[in-house]
Amino acid sequence: MEGLAGLMSDVYMPGVKSRFNSEKIIEDLMKIERLPKEKAEKEIDSLENRKVWWQDLGRRVSSLRESARALFSFQNPFNERVALSSNENVITAAASREAGEGEYLLTVKQLAQADRFLSPPIDEKTTIEAGAYVFTVGKETVSLDFKGGSLKEFADALNRRGRGVISASFITVQPGSKSLLLESKITGSENRLVFSDSVMLLGQQLGITDTGNNAFKNISTAQDAVIAMEGIEMTRPSNIINDIIPGVTVTARGVSERPERLELRPDREGIKDSIISLVGNYNRLMAELNILTRTDDRLIDELTYLDKDEVDEMRKRLGAFSGDTTLTQLRGNLLKAVASPYPTDEEQDLAMLAQIGISTNPRGSGAGYNPARLRGYLDIDEKALDTAMEQRLPAIRQLFASDTDGDMLADTGVAFNLDALTRPLVDKGGIISLKTGTIDSKISQDKRRIDTMERQLAAKEADLKIQYSRMESAYDRMEKMSSSLDGFSRQNSNNR
Repeated sequence: MEGLAGLMSDVYMPGVKSRFNSEKIIEDLMKIERLPKEKAEKEIDSLENRKVWWQDLGRRVSSLRESARALFSFQNPFNERVALSSNENVITAAASREAGEGEYLLTVKQLAQADRFLSPPIDEKTTIEAGAYVFTVGKETVSLDFKGGSLKEFADALNRRGRGVISASFITVQPGSKSLLLESKITGSENRLVFSDSVMLLGQQLGITDTGNNAFKNISTAQDAVIAMEGIEMTRPSNIINDIIPGVTVTARGVSERPERLELRPDREGIKDSIISLVGNYNRLMAELNILTRTDDRLIDELTYLDKDEVDEMRKRLGAFSGDTTLTQLRGNLLKAVASPYPTDEEQDLAMLAQIGISTNPRGSGAGYNPARLRGYLDIDEKALDTAMEQRLPAIRQLFASDTDGDMLADTGVAFNLDALTRPLVDKGGIISLKTGTIDSKISQDKRRIDTMERQLAAKEADLKIQYSRMESAYDRMEKMSSSLDGFSRQNSNNR
């Protein structure tokens, strides 16, 4: 019994001082039981990261596709035109996509003007009597039923009523007096500003017209614009003219003594920006594919434009999809698309991106070994690109997209092929959507499994507590029994 008591004294139970620590034992047992749940939770974290990486990749793919489509869609920059003026103080122009290329000589002999009348100084405290005031500009009539009030109230009411036709404002001549400026908002010789009798009576009241109905001082007379183009003189009621050159809106801004040159040409800057955007989006997608499908740490070091946080994020992604054949094939196909020759009217003289200064090794083999060039990134020699765009723009357009079967739709070219390669990934129900959908299903499944495990763990922990509680009770009874037996033994010993 003494041996049993000694053994029991080495066991600790909650509330009992003993070497037997049941709470710690339960905790350790539960740690082992929780390992599958913790593994499932880590798997969910991993799946959620992978989903984010697929989504980020999808955005990169979409950006490349959008910049590719921009080079051959209806709104492509090759159809854009810009108008360049030799003197923008005299004439400017805006060209639409319908404008053709060419040069024009234009002389602005006269600007279109509107009638403007200025009164002599008027006491600013002068009030205007109530009345019906009527103004006519060409075919437009403005009727103002004024209830009477100050000069400012009259001007404000006229401006509200005559918006787009007539306006009124004040010029401060000296403190306490102002001159009233009435001006038509419509130019052209046929759009004279005419005052009705009521307005003439107002002028007499204000002392700005005499009994002979002499009008306000005319500081600008309504007249047409007069423009000569290639020796032909034309008149228009407005300085903004859209019917002289097809697809072009010309704005006369000043009178000139000699012809000024207006040149209509392709929007080369817009085209160049679109090409640079395509290359930039291609390189960003290629960097993402390299990181996701390979495990070489140098891939990250080569991306010198990344900040520290972006570098850390890239390290998490390194090689994450290394076994995904879809991405490996996409990378290979993208490389092929930007390195292949395409049909143009200049044939072999311009059939590849490298011939306009865009390639993975634009400086040639003499530039030395650079491992980054083996990753598929494109570089731009802007000088070579500018020269090619100046001399070979039609062929450059065909290089990016052209119609070879006469159906008026592009069917080949760098941009066309990049769009075709990326479309299956980002279209509705495409590859990336399927990938993220599969991940969502797996996450949902794992979450349900974790919920089940949590219930099972709670039941397991409760069961262990019950078992150890019973053992504690048994231990307590045995200890009491041992104490009773010890007491009984001592009593018997004393009786002897």
